[in-house]
Amino acid sequence: MMNWLDSHCHINDEAFKDDLDEVLARMVENDVLEAMIISSHVEDFEYALRIDSDQIAFKRSLGVYPGDVNETDEKTFERFKEFFADERCQAIGEIGLDYHWDKENKERQKGFFLSQIEIARKLDKPIIVHSRDAIQDTYDILKDAGVRGVMHCYSDSPEMAREFVKLGFYISIAGPVTWKNARVPLEVVKAVPLERLLIETDCPYLTPVPKRGQRNEPSYVVYTGKKIAEHLGIAEEAFKKRINENYHELFRL
Repeated sequence: MMNWLDSHCHINDEAFKDDLDEVLARMVENDVLEAMIISSHVEDFEYALRIDSDQIAFKRSLGVYPGDVNETDEKTFERFKEFFADERCQAIGEIGLDYHWDKENKERQKGFFLSQIEIARKLDKPIIVHSRDAIQDTYDILKDAGVRGVMHCYSDSPEMAREFVKLGFYISIAGPVTWKNARVPLEVVKAVPLERLLIETDCPYLTPVPKRGQRNEPSYVVYTGKKIAEHLGIAEEAFKKRINENYHELFRL
């Protein structure tokens, strides 16, 4: 029997400060036995290193989130670089572009994105990419980047998903694939080769049905996984096996 996994979660978020032990227990109960904890600040990464379990294999990443680039000066970025080189940092991310919330600092976002891609290339670490309302600029940067990585919480077209796959990227699908208006995410699932798919929660955000309206948590990744397997007509065990292989291959675990 293969386990489930959550390739992108934020259980180091304030939303989990009061009941993290219970959250971890529910992961074990639901057989979610691997997870990548994402950090956007050095302090979050240091906290993520202290999150541990005898039954769950945690990995960790760190990156300057595009929404934070205005507040990230050179001194702060030097601290990030120290942790990027740490063997306990398995990936650099989430990094990328977000024009939904801030259209006035596009060049600064691109600068940080490119800088972190260069570091990932030198360290031979994968990147975890955030892209919102910026898919063409994201693609234009990644097409010549020469790094491996994953398009986190992918929300754009099936056609663009295929283009990222051609670059060697994985496509990670989150809770919205279970929502009532999930036509496009389900089309993406069909468009992407199974060997390039991953699943995630992005918790505490984007809670899947039937838990929508509640805080999201890693154990809920099971609903996303089951929905995708059903949509593809794949046996659950076979789907879990493939997702595990993809996760281990991307992060070289």
